[in-house]
Amino acid sequence: MKKAAACLLIVFVLFGCGKTAGLIQKDDQESLAKSSDLYYKLMMWKYYEKAAQFVDPDKHKEFEAFVLANQKDLNITGYEIKEMVYLTENEAGEEPAQKETGECVIRVLYTYYKYPSVSEKSVMVEDTWIKKGKLWYNSSDFGPGTFN
Repeated sequence: MKKAAACLLIVFVLFGCGKTAGLIQKDDQESLAKSSDLYYKLMMWKYYEKAAQFVDPDKHKEFEAFVLANQKDLNITGYEIKEMVYLTENEAGEEPAQKETGECVIRVLYTYYKYPSVSEKSVMVEDTWIKKGKLWYNSSDFGPGTFN
């Protein structure tokens, strides 16, 4: 009986350690991967209104200015997510419902051309994504000089 209780205790301890070692964060990573991939696809196909759903509400004015400045001339032909660097992680023992914030920098390589030129160019962009509640949002500055 003591062996069974000891084994059961060990299983619970190991399971608990697994959760704090990053298993909880797997859902966050999958959520961010799906959100960012969809955002970049929407940008590539010029579905700016739908892409705006993935923009931090505090950055909507900057995003709108970016769209107005580029919607007619900018043509994104492709993108490749090169790296995702998480800046904040779950605390040990913290449950997913308690983790309401997070931050990640995504390095993405865009290929594009911008009228009147038809020469394709590439640019590496670092986008900051933040988690608010259970959703991830692009919180970049949307600077005017990104696609020259």
